[in-house]
Amino acid sequence: AQNKALGRIGSSRDEFQSFVASNVLEQYGAEFKAELERIMKQRQIFASGKLADSINPIVDSDGKKLTITMLDYYDFVNEGVKGVRNSKNAPNSPYKFKNYGMNAEGRASIKEYILSGKAKVRNTGGDKARGIGLERKGVKMSEKKSLIDRQVDTLIYNIKKYGIKQTDYFTDAFEKVFANWEQDMAEAFGEDFALALQLKKK
Repeated sequence: AQNKALGRIGSSRDEFQSFVASNVLEQYGAEFKAELERIMKQRQIFASGKLADSINPIVDSDGKKLTITMLDYYDFVNEGVKGVRNSKNAPNSPYKFKNYGMNAEGRASIKEYILSGKAKVRNTGGDKARGIGLERKGVKMSEKKSLIDRQVDTLIYNIKKYGIKQTDYFTDAFEKVFANWEQDMAEAFGEDFALALQLKKK
């Protein structure tokens, strides 16, 4: 970053530092995104691919702040979610499903996931699973449903019952990429810096 800034002779010290800091942060943002994507692929955290596609590092115009934006469920996948009946997949997670319901947007996402062929749902005969999504007024348990809708019900039921497994993909990527951040910034400017990463949910 310093070499890239050498052509800015005549700039003030503050302008020079801001330019260097911006380039350093841009590099860190790019490396963090690449490491997140690598770990997600390694640990098979891809599902629809929307979470990986949402990773967007942004450096403020003054070059002093790096913001990472991701879809708002990023931490559910990172820390996992305890199930309604079972917490084995994420025993230490601060998150927990309270019921078996899911909104229309969530159901549509699950359906898309199954249709993509990435999810295999074999058993669709459970009474409780068949009831998922039928809570709205006027719909009876006996109402016939298509195979894909029964598969959606079953997968939602299993997800809610057993929870989402903790993966630590975000935590591990952060600890690896930003391990030497303060040292690198200090070497770039001869000053001490504190790390403050802001993550915004989309």
